[in-house]
Amino acid sequence: MMKPEWIVALLGGGSIVGIVIDRIFTWLVGRRKEKVALADYGTQIAERLLGRMDAQLAGAETKLQLAETQMAAANLTIAQLREELAITGGEVAHLRAELRAREVVIAERDRLQVENTQLKAKIVSLGGSP
Repeated sequence: MMKPEWIVALLGGGSIVGIVIDRIFTWLVGRRKEKVALADYGTQIAERLLGRMDAQLAGAETKLQLAETQMAAANLTIAQLREELAITGGEVAHLRAELRAREVVIAERDRLQVENTQLKAKIVSLGGSP
């Protein structure tokens, strides 16, 4: 083991060993600083990327809210259209029933007209006037 006096003499005494040790120490400290600087730079890049991703996420959330609002409006419109369709379907069924009833009335009218014509012909054949 080296004595402290020797270490001081080697480092500060201007010896070749001291210079070499100083260079190695400076190189090691410089490398450490470079690594720290690179880590800081990497951290800055990650923070910027995180900021962009936060902005994208906020934009996506806004788009999602807009889509949900549009979907709710579409669902409301669909429900209203279904209600109108049900009402229209009921009206169509009512009109069809009314049309069938009119067809029955027209058929009855035609039958009565034929019967009336036959009765008039019978009255004329019996010598009466129609």
